[in-house]
Amino acid sequence: MSKFIAAAAQFAPSMLDTVAGLSRAIEIIEQAGREGARVLVFPETWLQGYLYWAGAPRTPEFRQCYQRLYEQAIAITGQEIAQLAEAAGRARCNVSIGVHERAGDTVYNTAVYLGSDGRVLGTHRKLMPTANEKLVWGLGDGSDLDSYDTDVGRLGGLICWENHMALARHALGSTGVQVHAAVFPGMGFLDGIVDAATRQIAFENGCAVIVAREVMSRDRLSAELADIVTSEPMYWNAHGGSAIIAPGGDYITKPVFDEERLVLGEVDLSLIPRTKLWYDPNGHYARPDVFKLVWDKRPKRPVERIE
Repeated sequence: MSKFIAAAAQFAPSMLDTVAGLSRAIEIIEQAGREGARVLVFPETWLQGYLYWAGAPRTPEFRQCYQRLYEQAIAITGQEIAQLAEAAGRARCNVSIGVHERAGDTVYNTAVYLGSDGRVLGTHRKLMPTANEKLVWGLGDGSDLDSYDTDVGRLGGLICWENHMALARHALGSTGVQVHAAVFPGMGFLDGIVDAATRQIAFENGCAVIVAREVMSRDRLSAELADIVTSEPMYWNAHGGSAIIAPGGDYITKPVFDEERLVLGEVDLSLIPRTKLWYDPNGHYARPDVFKLVWDKRPKRPVERIE
């Protein structure tokens, strides 16, 4: 279909509480389905909450929050993802949701893509944690970066600062992405660079972009966590900023701030050919004789057994 309703879930997460986050996510997916959304995007690691607490690793706050995060992180093959996929199927809505994934004893920042038919379409681990995120998350290996066929076009995306990685954008564009899920936390000091990056992607890859950012503040923490968390107030100033952007870079729905809600907008994919008339980085505007991206999509396992 050419036109459909897209949605970003601009709601506060249930910090470090997978059970509560799962219940809330299912409610939001059901709400999006009732409001006619065909694609719904949750913010970065929304299921258990972003790392607002991740300061110095030697502090009691960090150790306690990390221990709890480790315990709350989930396996992609676990029942939580299965329940979310079932909810997406019931709502007839394609969903991108950010989770803390535990594989072995390492935690990853992972985007999970769910189809409107109730299937898990794929997952993507963040390639490079930013700044103090490196204290918590492992690195993705690039083998899982892709876009997926859905009933509204090819859906893919990038996580936070990946949206600034020119080669990651180019690689994702080569998969034929038409609907790009751009997921971030909601801190106010990110507003300008989120605007610049996401509108550029809409033009550069000729795709619609759903920007998902959350609202969050320390007064939304559970009483138990409020006694632990002491990190700088600026990192808790998460005021949203979710938006819907048309192929080419114009806002369909401008960034929304300071309220919990579904941010909705009607996407028209018929604008893609008009955008790519001017610029198609993997087509008529490519110069592989001058510039060429080498993308190693093989899984990079720390141990390879040869028997």
